[in-house]
This record gives sequence, structure tokens and C-alpha cells, in this order.
Amino acid sequence: MSLNKIEELEKRIESTSKIDAKIKEDLLDLMRSMKTELTDLKKAHPDTAHLIADKTQLSTEKILRSENKQSELQEHIDGLQETVGEFEVSHPKLVQAVNRFCMMLSDIGI
Repeated sequence: MSLNKIEELEKRIESTSKIDAKIKEDLLDLMRSMKTELTDLKKAHPDTAHLIADKTQLSTEKILRSENKQSELQEHIDGLQETVGEFEVSHPKLVQAVNRFCMMLSDIGI
């Protein structure tokens, strides 16, 4: 189930010391929002929900590793935003949560 990936990411974010406590809490709030929205999306579009969860996981994993290049990380973030953008009308909260997640990652230097 793709939501397991989001739950794994929540645990990784919770346990990392690389992210400021306030930013960490904001990211976790967004992850919870995405999980709720992905649950709804999964009912109508299971493959897309899985794809979004995969891209979210990949982007976050890259961010949690310090050796990655800015350009590579931005590519993953851009890909995630493109994937979610298709559902802006039908799932606006998901798009909003993912966009905020990506902006927060950018704000912490990604």
C-alpha cells in the first residue's frame, strides 16, 4: 500500500536531526494532510496515488541525504509537483499540501 511509504517518511522525518524542530513539525503536518488526501485519491486513481507516494518518498529520501546535488533534488521536487498538478481540480487539498511540502523543502535549502 502506498500510504505505508508516507508513514515511513513520517518516521524518518521525526527521527532526523538535520531539520529544525519547527520545520520538522510543519513537514509532518503536511505529510498527514497528504496521507488523508492520498487515501481519497487511492479510491478513484490507485496507480496515481501510488506514483505520488513513490515520488514523495524519493524526494524526501534524497533530501535527507546530504550528498545530493541541488539540481537533482529540484528535479525530484518538480516531478512530484507535475504529477500532483493533474489533480488540482479534483483534489485541491492534495495539490496544496504537496506544493507546500515542496516549498518547505526549497526553503530549507533544497
